Amino acid sequence: MSKNLFKYRMYGRRQARKKNNFNTNNKEKNVIEDINSKKIKFLKKNYNILDIGSGSGESTLHLNDRYPDSQIIACDNFKDGNINLSNKILSKKLNNIIIFNGNVLELIDKKIKEDTLDSVWILFPDPWPKKRHSKRRLISSFFIKKLSNLIKKNGHIHIAIDTDFYLRQILIIIHKYRKIFLWENQGFESWEYDDSTLPKTKYYKKAMKFDRIPFYINLKKL
Repeated sequence: MSKNLFKYRMYGRRQARKKNNFNTNNKEKNVIEDINSKKIKFLKKNYNILDIGSGSGESTLHLNDRYPDSQIIACDNFKDGNINLSNKILSKKLNNIIIFNGNVLELIDKKIKEDTLDSVWILFPDPWPKKRHSKRRLISSFFIKKLSNLIKKNGHIHIAIDTDFYLRQILIIIHKYRKIFLWENQGFESWEYDDSTLPKTKYYKKAMKFDRIPFYINLKKL
C-alpha cells in the first residue's frame, strides 16, 4: 500500500483555502457521484479523449463542443476545479464526461487499456521551475512511452507550454520518439497557440498577461 501511495504521490495543493461546494440538491447527488467516478470504462469504438490537468473545465467543455460525440475523461487532482466542472456538466446536462480526481499515472496504469485513446490534451502543465523539483514535471520520456501504448494509430497528443526550459525538455523527448510520433505542426505559424480551435484556459490567459508566448505541439502516432 505504502509503495503505491509513493508511486502515485501528488504535489501542490489539492484544494483552495476557501471552501467550495457542489451546488446541488439531494436529487442531484447520484448524478454528481457518476460524474466524479473512478469506474472509468472507454469503449474502443468511441472517439475517446483524455484531458489531463482539466482545471475548472475550460478545456474539457471546449473539447466537448468541438467533439460533441466523444467520450471525455477530465483528469485533475485539484478538488475545487473538479467541483466547478461538475456543476457545469450538471447545468448543461452532459452525459459524456467523467472526472477522475487523482493522479493521471494511476488512471493510465489502472483504468485505460491499450489502443483506446484518440487524443490526449496536456495544456500548460505545471513547469516546476526549480531544479530540485524537475522530476515532478509530468511530460517525461517515461510518460510519453506510457501514452504511446494507450493511443490508437493516427491518434494525437496535444501539448501547450509557455516556459522555455520545459519546452526544450519536451522537444528532446519528441526527437527520441520520432519513430513513434510524428510532430505534425513543424512550422513557425503552426506553433502559435492563438487559434480559435484551441481552448483559452485560465493558464493561457495568465501566459498572455505576463507576456509569455504559448507554444503548441501536435503529435500524431504512427
